Amino acid sequence: MTPTDGVEDPEAVRNSAERIPCLSVADRTTTVQSGVPERASGIRPGSQMFIRFPDGSTAGCTANFVWQDTAGDQYVGAAGHCFLPEGTNASENARRSGESDSEVYDVSQLSVSVCEDCAFGGATGLTVRGRTIELGDVVYARQNLPDGSAVGHDFGLVRIPDGAEAVDPSMPQFGGPTGVSDGAVAAGTPVNQYGAGVGNGEVFASQGSNGVSQGDLGSPESWYAAVRASPGDSGSPLQSTRAGTVLEGELAAGILTHITAAGTAGTTIGRCVELVATDVGLDIAVVTV
Repeated sequence: MTPTDGVEDPEAVRNSAERIPCLSVADRTTTVQSGVPERASGIRPGSQMFIRFPDGSTAGCTANFVWQDTAGDQYVGAAGHCFLPEGTNASENARRSGESDSEVYDVSQLSVSVCEDCAFGGATGLTVRGRTIELGDVVYARQNLPDGSAVGHDFGLVRIPDGAEAVDPSMPQFGGPTGVSDGAVAAGTPVNQYGAGVGNGEVFASQGSNGVSQGDLGSPESWYAAVRASPGDSGSPLQSTRAGTVLEGELAAGILTHITAAGTAGTTIGRCVELVATDVGLDIAVVTV
């Protein structure tokens, strides 16, 4: 099966892509410092992430994988557009040649945390009283290239403070990742996703979902799949499903950022690594289990 089998016009699908919006929420959480021992369920793939902006607003999205650099420092990933205002391209430290002051954003103004003990995902999980774990600085964010290209160029990274106790690189419900797929997994491959979008854990019994890969549709930095997504799922992790199983996660395959006419789409793992290395000179890799 080729990457475009079953898709009548791959270019039209790519052009139809729209960013999955973060949720605008009222923050009713109580923050605890990350050094306090907590259940190892807060800083992990699929956790709800809260981004507080200088104007006092809070956005909700989904954390993806735990990442580590060559010095051993750890980070948690997200969608780049969760940290950036509309009309900007990237964080100031990721500025590329030709990008103006108005096209970059000072992410040092942001405060980021993840939900430590929220019972549900989606809108309910973002409004009930619960505890959060404070993260470190946003070290990288990009939501599109200078030419406006967005799908496959959207990624963000937040530092995990030293001594944080609630770090768990495994995917809830599915387990994994046990390895990494740098590019999109082959079309027709079963995939799974876990997110904090609207309805997950509420309308839908589980925050996890299963689907099928559509390959990269001829765009190697991006992936496409028939898998569930809703506002708040931005940044959530995608894995391949282990052959012969229904629910076991295998390879980290990408992060979810967009909805298209044919399903969902996002940035491949290899492209995330490349973006961070190119823009800020940081060498990162997904932490596997």
